Amino acid sequence: MTLWDMVLRLIISLVLASLIGMERETHGRPAGLRTHVLVCMGATLFTICSYIIAGPHNDPGRIAAQIVTGVGFLGAGTIIHQGSVVRGLTTAASIWAVAAIGLAVGIGGQMMWVATIASAMVFGTLYLMGRVDKYLVAAHDERRITITANRGPEGLCDILRIIASHHTKLRSVDSREGDEEDVQILRLRLIAGRDFDETALAGDLASSKSVISYTWE
Repeated sequence: MTLWDMVLRLIISLVLASLIGMERETHGRPAGLRTHVLVCMGATLFTICSYIIAGPHNDPGRIAAQIVTGVGFLGAGTIIHQGSVVRGLTTAASIWAVAAIGLAVGIGGQMMWVATIASAMVFGTLYLMGRVDKYLVAAHDERRITITANRGPEGLCDILRIIASHHTKLRSVDSREGDEEDVQILRLRLIAGRDFDETALAGDLASSKSVISYTWE
């Protein structure tokens, strides 16, 4: 492996990681272009070093194998837990993927073609499947609303009629008595469709005589 071979592999890893890193950067993720490039180039350099250190008669995979373990700690730093929501798993997975791509580039030969194809597939997964995922989530978006209304079946029926007219499905209703007489508090779980307009629903609720107040959760 000549000097120019090693430099070429580093350049290839930089280009391939940039493709994935730019996609993460445009979405404002905590690990963006620079992080992905550095991880990929680092994996490539470690792989090259393992071949140089091992020589022709020893196992070159001993150093490279530690990349798989070591990059896991870096990916864990991008995962954020906010209440019941976990964010950053996709970015952590993309960091793990670019480390594998850098490892493949460092091996050289046909593995560089494999790394190129893998980069295109990872980019396609992040970009195209991200849009598909948003489309599917938009069709099953759960919303919660608490409504203070006048007590009685007429008020509940009026509220349910308004909600049904705004491309939503009712998942559950929890009713309890309010602090004041003739007042009930309704906690509703809704499945909002793609055409759901929160502003329009809010306007209809505000104009209803049965509704005293409401809050989105």
